[in-house]
Amino acid sequence: MNEHEQLEQAPKYRAWRRALANNQITVSQVEPLYVHQADKDGSMLYALLKLDADTAEGTKLNPICFLKGDAVSMLVILIAEETNEKYVLLVRQRRVCDGSITHEHPAGMIDEDDPSPIEVAARELGEEAQLTVDPSELKPLFDKPLFSATSTTDEALHFFYLERRMPLADIQAMNDTSTGEEEENEHTQLQIVTIPEAHKLVSNLHGVMSHLLYLQLTGDYETMARL
Repeated sequence: MNEHEQLEQAPKYRAWRRALANNQITVSQVEPLYVHQADKDGSMLYALLKLDADTAEGTKLNPICFLKGDAVSMLVILIAEETNEKYVLLVRQRRVCDGSITHEHPAGMIDEDDPSPIEVAARELGEEAQLTVDPSELKPLFDKPLFSATSTTDEALHFFYLERRMPLADIQAMNDTSTGEEEENEHTQLQIVTIPEAHKLVSNLHGVMSHLLYLQLTGDYETMARL
């Protein structure tokens, strides 16, 4: 099967083409520059495309599109039973494009056969954070998915948060725990820090925004002032 055939069969690609049509975009040509498939089932994870397309206003769209589909991001708040102190669970790993050390919230791509974003979020917390989470425990941080960029990629993020009360010793025991799927080349460690510490460590806009949305939703303006 060639790359054009892989694209045509991928639900992510078909959803993207529907979005283009709904937005009155006329597509003349789509050239796949690279298509990446999952090792487990061969489904398309993402693709780099060269696009020739016109808008209803007669202008051209950006010719390069990184097709990725939707993803989930989860802010995990662990509350010490003894003190009510709140801690953030971060994932420490190397950033793909430049190899730098980064601290992020647990996150994951929504695959083609996944039932819903909230169920993906619960599953990813099991894989990345070693937490058994029922989807009903997760709450949305925003009422709709948000695009990660205005150009170059179609990715939209669904933001959730989880609050869980635990003994302080159990929270501390999670720090520096190695996690990740080895067969998917994931080499991650958990980092347990306070909210102000997490705000200094995270290096992406998604993480910063999640902290602010959570503190606003919970009315914790005292902590917000400490960021």
